[in-house]
Amino acid sequence: MKKFNGRLGREKTPAGSGSARTRAAAGASSTSAFSFPGIASLLILLPCLGLLLAAVGCSARPFGGGGESGPSWRGLPPEGAVLGEIKPAGEDEFLKGEYAAARPLLTNAGRGGSLRAVYMLRVIVENGLDGTAPDPALASRFVALLAASKDVLQGLADRGPVADRPVYEAALAMLYLRGEAGVERNMALAAELARKSSDGGFGPARNLLAAILLSPLADSGRGGRSDAFELTSRMAAAGDALAMGNLSFLYRMGIGVDAEPFQASSWARAAADKTPNTPRVYNDLGVFYEEGRAVTQDLAEAARWYAAGAARGYQPARDNLARLRSGGRSGAPSFFTGIEY
Repeated sequence: MKKFNGRLGREKTPAGSGSARTRAAAGASSTSAFSFPGIASLLILLPCLGLLLAAVGCSARPFGGGGESGPSWRGLPPEGAVLGEIKPAGEDEFLKGEYAAARPLLTNAGRGGSLRAVYMLRVIVENGLDGTAPDPALASRFVALLAASKDVLQGLADRGPVADRPVYEAALAMLYLRGEAGVERNMALAAELARKSSDGGFGPARNLLAAILLSPLADSGRGGRSDAFELTSRMAAAGDALAMGNLSFLYRMGIGVDAEPFQASSWARAAADKTPNTPRVYNDLGVFYEEGRAVTQDLAEAARWYAAGAARGYQPARDNLARLRSGGRSGAPSFFTGIEY
């Protein structure tokens, strides 16, 4: 901002009219009339302009460029407490399972300070739901950003618009489950928040709640395993990509239900045929064909599915494919054992 000086706004005084003191006083009065209201107006308007820009995905703060992994993700602005209440562009696409379309929109909103956008981005990038390779490192950066704003998330979960609270409850539950980035793990609180979010209608919280209930740290017992199976079954039947792969895992391992290899392979195939999906299910199908579980053993078909997972950057699929191609089949195939959320 240019510096105001004593000449700004001063009216010329005709030569010989009035004393020097009178002319100086008139000049000071005129300067004051121009300067202070102008500064006050700017101070009032600038924060409003910043919020407006951020709401459409542009940050008024100097985050810089660099995409998702660049310097633009150094941190969230203080106005996150306000921006978090604005539904970000990309949220509708996320909830409809249109993850490839949602990701760039959520990225812009996250850079503008939307906490809920950052949470949804974590779900997409950690699981590769948009057709790219899973990126746990970038997901951890998003977790760290949310952890740094934990108090803001708590305020929004407690006092934000009722319809929006389940999103923030899920984000907090995820932080307490993981126990990362300075947030102490608290499985009881994680389960409580995830259940509230699930009951509040936020579908993705059901995969999260299932993961919490099945964690060995949760000590939820047989009832927790049954609840996790029921939650996952409902989400899978509704077509949720993560839940379909998770349900295959539960049937394969006999968690919350009797082990049923046929159901496990059927759900893995259904998940693999779905768009979008996660690369984990390609690897799982490869394991079924390699071992002949509920399907006719077929090493060529196993290699085909491993190759599909490897093409998506999924490391267990790469390991299994390399093992098959080298002719070595010693040891058990590598596959993910857990719930994706």
